[in-house]
Amino acid sequence: MTAQSITQTPDPLNIQVRQNQEWAITFSYCQNQDITQPISLAGYTPLLQFRTSALAKTSSLSLTVGNGLTFNPTTCPQVQVSAGITCAPGKYEWDLKLTPVSGEAIYLGRGIVQVDAEVSR
Repeated sequence: MTAQSITQTPDPLNIQVRQNQEWAITFSYCQNQDITQPISLAGYTPLLQFRTSALAKTSSLSLTVGNGLTFNPTTCPQVQVSAGITCAPGKYEWDLKLTPVSGEAIYLGRGIVQVDAEVSR
């Protein structure tokens, strides 16, 4: 998948993956979708979660920096996802947000993910 430049709440990105498959994608946040205008998101913390619904109290998959996410906060900030999908087969809601120390979070991705059961083990 290619990088996405997001300035507002992104359009849903619905995906289908197989259980224990590696999910690799890069999300970018560029001011006004112009990578020539440098910005910094230093101090923000990325978090990607799968939940059975947006209102579910617990997450089924949670990725952070060093645990499936790599974060470059400068110039055209990017979050790289590279993680195995270790949750049970099923349909989940997901989002990827950057949370500052204070202020409003920025959402880089959201949507529905269908996790299919792996066949070969």
